[in-house]
Amino acid sequence: MAKGPAYNRGAVILLVEDDEDVREMLAFTLQSRGYAVQVAKNGSAALEVLERERPCLVILDLVMPVMNGWAVLAQMKARQLSDVPVCVISALEGQRPSEAVATLSKPFETSELFALAERYCSHARRSAAPGG
Repeated sequence: MAKGPAYNRGAVILLVEDDEDVREMLAFTLQSRGYAVQVAKNGSAALEVLERERPCLVILDLVMPVMNGWAVLAQMKARQLSDVPVCVISALEGQRPSEAVATLSKPFETSELFALAERYCSHARRSAAPGG
């Protein structure tokens, strides 16, 4: 049974992707499952979001202008944000920084994305539930 929008309410995912088309498609896909999606077009913008919000999952492209994914991971560690799970998405084969909990190689199936969101954001749904 597919899980609908109300099921994932309260779970915030930070999507960091420089390609506007990919960013919009992934955001729409996650929102269709009820996730709240914060978007950032580069690493610097992602760190600004992380200063004010703690997402249940960061989906991070590695190759971006301004600040790449490796630099974001280093800054997350320096800012004591290493407890936020990060899934790296990249067209580069074999690129999985040790800080990442998972890697999705572009192109990937939406079912892989949903599985990661479910795995790392289920606790956010519980804590956002009434009385939770």
